[in-house]
Amino acid sequence: MVDIKTDENKGSVLAYVKAMLVSIVLTLLLILVFAFVLKFTSLSDKFVTPVNLVIKAVSLIVGTLVLTKSGSNGLVKGLILGIIFSVVSYLIFSLMLMKFSFSVGQLIDVGFCALVGAVAGAISVNLKKG
Repeated sequence: MVDIKTDENKGSVLAYVKAMLVSIVLTLLLILVFAFVLKFTSLSDKFVTPVNLVIKAVSLIVGTLVLTKSGSNGLVKGLILGIIFSVVSYLIFSLMLMKFSFSVGQLIDVGFCALVGAVAGAISVNLKKG
C-alpha cells in the first residue's frame, strides 16, 4: 500500500531541492559574470556588497518562483527556501574559500534571504491567483 503522506513529503522535499539547485546555480553564474565585469572594468570595490545582495535576491526570487508553481503557501515556502538558501550558499562559498567564520553578518544574511524569499513567495502566489 502506498502512503500518500510519504509521497507528498517526497514531492515537497524534491521541490525544495529543485528550487535550491536553481537558486545556487544562478547565483554561481551571476557571480562569475560579475567577476568578469570586475576584472575588465575599473569598478570600485564599493559595488561588490550591493551587487552580491542583488545577485542573492534575484537568485532567490527565481528559486521561489520555481518552488511556488503549485500556487499555495508562498510566504511560508519562500521563507523556508530563503533560510535554506542562506545556509547552503554560506556552506558552499566557505568550502570554496576553505574558510569558515561565523559573525553577525551571517545572521543578517539569513534574515535578508528569509525576507526576500517570503516576499517573493507571497507575491508569486498572489500573482498566479489573479
